[in-house]
Amino acid sequence: MNNKEVVSLTKKHQITDLSFPAAFHDAQGRRFRDIEGNEYLDLSSGYGVANVGWQHPEMVEALKLQVIKSNYAPPWMVTEESALLGQKLTSLMPEEGYRSFRATGGSDANEIARKVIFSKHGKGDVLSFYRSYHGGTHSSLGLSDIEAFRLPEIKNEFKEHKVDPPYCFRCPFKKDPATCKFECIEPIEKAFSANENIKLFIAEPILGSGGIIIPPKGYFKALHELCQAKNVALVMDEVLTGNGRTGYFLASEYFGIAPDAITLAKGLASGFAAIGAAMVKEEYLEKYTKYDDVSSTFAWTPISCAMALKNIDILEKEALYENARIQGEYLKMNFETILKKYYPDQFGEVRGLGLMIGCEMVNDQVNKISNSKLNMRILLGMLKRGVMWCASWDYSAMIALPPLSITREECDEVLNVLELSVRK
Repeated sequence: MNNKEVVSLTKKHQITDLSFPAAFHDAQGRRFRDIEGNEYLDLSSGYGVANVGWQHPEMVEALKLQVIKSNYAPPWMVTEESALLGQKLTSLMPEEGYRSFRATGGSDANEIARKVIFSKHGKGDVLSFYRSYHGGTHSSLGLSDIEAFRLPEIKNEFKEHKVDPPYCFRCPFKKDPATCKFECIEPIEKAFSANENIKLFIAEPILGSGGIIIPPKGYFKALHELCQAKNVALVMDEVLTGNGRTGYFLASEYFGIAPDAITLAKGLASGFAAIGAAMVKEEYLEKYTKYDDVSSTFAWTPISCAMALKNIDILEKEALYENARIQGEYLKMNFETILKKYYPDQFGEVRGLGLMIGCEMVNDQVNKISNSKLNMRILLGMLKRGVMWCASWDYSAMIALPPLSITREECDEVLNVLELSVRK
């Protein structure tokens, strides 16, 4: 089959995302090919999934061995693989006192964290950021910015409260992030005071689909202190930022906080299995552990746990956290140099942490309105030259999420293609 035939067949029988009309065929390292043999250097990792790279040989071998041993186990029975994964994840948390809940992915993990925390607090409201995305289930859509991202409509009672994120490039207080007093936390404090029924605040440490929006270093410490003072649980959705993406296993580590719960998915098994986790502090567990059914049928199968364990092993022994920091800084610096050189009037900002980088172009230097058309023109120009990026959901920013194993040579290849694509 060719790309057109696969796309046509898919459109006939499925409802799915067809923003890139080509059929994924095979991959290796930091490159993949479509069904017609066209090769792409990957700056997407399948949207932050293939953290150790595509088809890592050790992951492939571990998968083979686990399939021979056991692919599935009854959900009411523990397995060696799940026991070891729970132990490993607990050791990687910001401090002692977390326990793991099994999930099948990010939406599931966020649902679990919410259920567990409300088992202690009882019914309550949730506060989250505009421009955030927390999953595609009915409840998690209510935590996300439905209007900004044109997400499916849900029942009004599932729509939770929102506040503006710490978007320094567009700071409404006109502050310098290096010296500000986190004035952007004041609306959160006002929301807590106006609605004492808010019992949970969920946040992506770095807003991914919203455009790689990164708060100042001390922001989350101040927010965490506010939540503690108001008896509001803080959940960090690290589905995208976790598993080494930011140069740390958790972005919470970079921000120096130990929130009440942390959710993981995406790069937890680098795409070799569907898996997620909700890591929740023990103080929330007393009531929840009285229930019988606290997991999903396909959560933490022997295969998914074995792949997550091997994935973490590779991240650590190949020093991919450090590589994410080094190559991320190199890409970020050079993205800014190139975009400023060719589009001085339309350059907005390059921001990032580790290998999670956003590039925002604007209409002009006065109004600084996001230039989605220019972003798309650059992205398509690179795609034609064999480099795939991502974009924020509203195309306000170009997003780089390459495998954490990307090399300096591959970074230079990306930069060369970027320069070719932006030359006027």
